[in-house]
Amino acid sequence: MSKLVIDKDNISPSDAQEILRLANIIYFRQQPYEKTRWMGAPAAKCPMDMWMYQELIHAMGTDLLIETGTLFGGSALFFAHMFDIIGHGKVLSIDIELQKNLPQHPRIEYLQGSSVDEKILVEVEKQAKAAESVTVILDSDHTASYKFKELNAYSKFVSKGNYIIAEDSCFDYYPAWPEYGPGPTKAIEAFIKDNADFKVDRSPELHLITFAPMAFLRRVS
Repeated sequence: MSKLVIDKDNISPSDAQEILRLANIIYFRQQPYEKTRWMGAPAAKCPMDMWMYQELIHAMGTDLLIETGTLFGGSALFFAHMFDIIGHGKVLSIDIELQKNLPQHPRIEYLQGSSVDEKILVEVEKQAKAAESVTVILDSDHTASYKFKELNAYSKFVSKGNYIIAEDSCFDYYPAWPEYGPGPTKAIEAFIKDNADFKVDRSPELHLITFAPMAFLRRVS
């Protein structure tokens, strides 16, 4: 088997993109998120994305982070600890079925129910109105139709300059999971088409490996 030789001064943009695409597919398909933990709590996230999240919530001065898709609660605990370091902030984590023995922390509030259920949205809106800087991370159902509903429902809670992130767009962007079918990327494309208040920001994809390509949407107006 021949070895791939990369000349950093002469590699073409198309070759670079293909290497990046394959690296992301390989990383995702190895399912490292199943073994990723934060302080002992399972956190089904890409660590490179988590690093960027802490940069964003610090830069945005986030005081309410809304997370759909709690799963095992490791990411909620991560965000709570980041807020501890910053000195302010709260995590509102929503899941249709909350697991037993979720991490407990004074900065975390769990809500059980569908993220697009009207009762849930009423409570989220109440808390968002009381916050000055709101960041939203969508990590529940990743089908295109559901993610599109979430984007439309939760985008109104995002403060100007802040972000809504439609996680796991890697499913159908590279695609890392083509057999899944239309996913977050299709939802993002449809949402952006009709929502001029939001623009795709590729700068948070700084560390190359990401589960959220084209999925960091910044509110510009």
